[in-house]
Amino acid sequence: MKKVRIKAVNGKVMIEGWDESCAEVEYITHGEVNVEVEKSGDELIIKEEPKKKKILGIFEKSSNGWAEIRVKVPKWAVVSATNVNGTIEGREVEFKLVNSVNGRIILEKCMAGIISAINGGIKASLSRAESLKVNTVNGPIRLTIEELEGNVTVSSVNGDIHIFLTEFCDAKIKAKSVNGSVRMIDTDTIGTGEYEVNVSTVNGSITIEFV
Repeated sequence: MKKVRIKAVNGKVMIEGWDESCAEVEYITHGEVNVEVEKSGDELIIKEEPKKKKILGIFEKSSNGWAEIRVKVPKWAVVSATNVNGTIEGREVEFKLVNSVNGRIILEKCMAGIISAINGGIKASLSRAESLKVNTVNGPIRLTIEELEGNVTVSSVNGDIHIFLTEFCDAKIKAKSVNGSVRMIDTDTIGTGEYEVNVSTVNGSITIEFV
């Protein structure tokens, strides 16, 4: 199994990487909700969606059902996870995409390409970052990067940004806030400065420091 795709509407999604070559999916439903698990080639697809009811036999309305979904995936599998109303949590997972509309994103010891939230905060600890994009519209960002192997862009419209970098990150840092303060480490260049780290927010403060 090389790829995992998770799409939830009202779920709480928890994903963990393990050393097995297979995946394990467990879920608990609350109310009227459908959870589908299927395999297509080398991809595992998990979908969660509240059941829909017809009103007067014409209009469809979604129920308030939701599900707690726990997934264990091979550490080498690439995961895409989206959630409309609910949190996404990950540990030791390689994400291509993590996206939440109304809910928090919490990642620990992960890798990621895109981390995005509209109404919700992002707290991510990444063991390695390659061509990373992190953004929120309404919510704070707290990001830790242990090793840098590509350019990073971090942005928020309404929210503070707090970034922790290690001395192993060869970074050239640029930070800008329209309505807020910017506090950085003593230098804008770490190591060789090979990779760009661009940080911006409209309404909020920016803090960049060493781990």
